[in-house]
Amino acid sequence: MLRLAARLGGALATITLAASCATQQPPAAAPAAVPSSTAAPGAGARLSSYSPYAITAGTDGNVWYTEYQGNGVGRITPSGVVQRFKIDKDGFAERIIAGPDSAMWFTDTPGNQIGRVSTDTKIAYIKLPQSHSGPAGIALGSDGNIWFTEHALDRIGRLTMQGQLSEYPLAKGSGPGEIVAGSDDALWFAEDRVNRIGRISTAGVVKEFQIGTPDAAPGGMTRGPDGNVWFTELRVEKVGKITPQGAITEYNLPEPGVPLGIAAGADGNLWVTVVKAHTIYSITPGGKFTAFPTSETTIASFITAGPDGNLWFTEPNGKVGKMTPAGEITEYVVADPYTHALDAQKK
Repeated sequence: MLRLAARLGGALATITLAASCATQQPPAAAPAAVPSSTAAPGAGARLSSYSPYAITAGTDGNVWYTEYQGNGVGRITPSGVVQRFKIDKDGFAERIIAGPDSAMWFTDTPGNQIGRVSTDTKIAYIKLPQSHSGPAGIALGSDGNIWFTEHALDRIGRLTMQGQLSEYPLAKGSGPGEIVAGSDDALWFAEDRVNRIGRISTAGVVKEFQIGTPDAAPGGMTRGPDGNVWFTELRVEKVGKITPQGAITEYNLPEPGVPLGIAAGADGNLWVTVVKAHTIYSITPGGKFTAFPTSETTIASFITAGPDGNLWFTEPNGKVGKMTPAGEITEYVVADPYTHALDAQKK
């Protein structure tokens, strides 16, 4: 059995899987690239010590991911070549996004800071002023600033490229987690503790919308090709969408399972991972599901649209997967932190 720890903002929710398997610190020195190797471990049933976690497309034509149990972020090219960059040894890169400056920005929950990986792979941090803020989700706003959630303190933060920090309070107990830029130039975020979807304008005005199904636990979020924001509902096996006006529609999964990651693909559809079911669904903007079952050793978790037109996803057993819109999957098995060269496996 594998136990995947999915985060509801800064909180952990454990999914059991059946499988065969603002003061800126000085930047740290960038590690050298690790050469590739064809020797890689087979897909086992254990949780990898450096299991890929959140994933996003970079502006450099590559895909970037964070590590659930490691203290690093990784970069993978369309052909599967990986580099891993160490962050603060006591830190944890939770969510990651491409910034307006071509750098990658990430939330570091235990470090209580926002991290930045520059194009020359140097890493720097901006500490949050109040301890135990719980930085979780992160997004690039239409205003060119970095926006993030503070799950523990019920706040939304905004960070300019000049390092200026603003924080906007929410109602106590809101628990803001994932956040995404909407088509209306506002930021939309999931409030997993109170079963709401929130909206904050770039001026800091907040509106909130209740989800119809009780205790839905909104999780992953993405801006859809239809101009709506789509999200997963971790506890009720549904996928939801919310219009810029706040109207929510929910769709039941065709088969039982927990929908975790969600992304808008280049094909105009939404793509959702259902971990325990070993399935990735394509969803049209009208709510029609098409299932793409994977092998029992494939555990697609978080997902993103890559710069190459494919879908890329992380797996807690130490792999990063690439899926074409037609459903063909290639998996790259991550070895240990210093030999993380990959072995491509066609599925």
